[in-house]
Amino acid sequence: MSIEIALLTQDREGYYEELLHSCPSSLLYSSIKYRNFLQQILVNSQDYYLLAYDSGCLVGALPSFIKRNSTYGNILNSLPFYGSNGGVIISPQAAHPEKVKQALIDAFQTLAIQESVVVSTLISNPLASDVDFYESYSLYTLRDERIGQLVNLPKDISNHEKIADSLMNLFHQKTRNCVRKAQKSEITIYHSDSLAALQALVDLHQENISAIGGMPKPFSIFTAIRDTFVYDQDYRIYLAEKDGQIIAGLLVFFYNHTAEYYTPATLTSYRIYQPMSLIIYEAMLEAIKRGYLYWNWGGTWLTQTGVYNFKSRWGTQDKKYFYYIKEYDNSDYLRQLTSKQILAEYPHFYVLPFHLLKK
Repeated sequence: MSIEIALLTQDREGYYEELLHSCPSSLLYSSIKYRNFLQQILVNSQDYYLLAYDSGCLVGALPSFIKRNSTYGNILNSLPFYGSNGGVIISPQAAHPEKVKQALIDAFQTLAIQESVVVSTLISNPLASDVDFYESYSLYTLRDERIGQLVNLPKDISNHEKIADSLMNLFHQKTRNCVRKAQKSEITIYHSDSLAALQALVDLHQENISAIGGMPKPFSIFTAIRDTFVYDQDYRIYLAEKDGQIIAGLLVFFYNHTAEYYTPATLTSYRIYQPMSLIIYEAMLEAIKRGYLYWNWGGTWLTQTGVYNFKSRWGTQDKKYFYYIKEYDNSDYLRQLTSKQILAEYPHFYVLPFHLLKK
C-alpha cells in the first residue's frame, strides 16, 4: 500500500471541505474560506495544501503557506496568522491513519527543502490527539507551547430556559455574577453586519491592544474577513450598547462543530459593567442553538495568568497544543535579527521564539 500526495487544486476543493466536515476536530483555520482570507492578507506568500490519497480516496490533508524572502530565506507555516492551528487532518475512514500522517509529514518536509525554507512550523490542533505522533515524527528542533481552552457546550436541550440554565451551571460563581451584573446594567446586546458595527469593533480592538503595547490588527484585516466570509453563516459581530454608546464587541466564527472566540474588545471605562461577559454568554447560547459542540477560546501563553483565569471560569477544559519548529540550513541569519525586524520581514508568520534572538 502506498499513499499518494497531491496539491489541492480548485476542482478538489469540494472534496477537501467534505474531508474537513467528516472530522469533528477540524477547525475554521483549515477551511477553504480561511485560506482565501489568508491569500488576501499575506504578502508575497503561496499556499500549499497537501492532500493524501489511498487507492484514489482522499484520506488526509495538511494545509500550509510559504512566505518568500530572498534576503533571509523562506518560511513555511501550517498555518500562519496569529497562531492559526494547522497540522495533519485525517479522515475517520482512513484504513491506515498512521501511514497517512507519516506521508503528509514527509511531504511537508520535502516541500520545505524544495522551496529553500529556512524554518518551518507546524501548529497542532488542540481538539486532535496528535501529540505523540508529532513528538515522534515531526523532526522538530524547537518546540513552543500554548494552552488551548475549550468549553464542551451543552447539547440536546429542548428549550431556551433549559439551555440557559445548563450553560450557567458550567460557569464559576464569579462568571455567573458577572453575567447577571451585566444583565442588570441596562446593556443591550445585538449583532450586526453593518460597516459601522465593523468600525466600532475595530476602534475598540485598536484601543485595547495599543493600551497594552501590542500590535492591533489593521482595519484591512477585518474588511478581508467581511469580503471572504458570509455574515451570520460563518461569523457574527456582537456589540454591547449602554446609554446609546457601543461599549464592547466580539467577533465570533462558526465552523464545523466549533464556535471560535476571535476578537474581543471592551471600552475601558465601561469594564465595570461586565459587557463582555454578557456578549460571550449570548454568543454561547446562539452556538448551542445552532448545534455547535465546542466553544474555542483560542491559545493562551503560559505567562498570561490573568487571561487564563478569566477563560477558565467559563467551564473550560485545558487542551495543550504545540508549535513544532524545524530549523534548516542558514537559519542562523534569522537569529541575528531583532523581533521588530522579524515582524517586518515576515508579517503574520511564525518564525522563531523571540527569546532565542541574539538582539
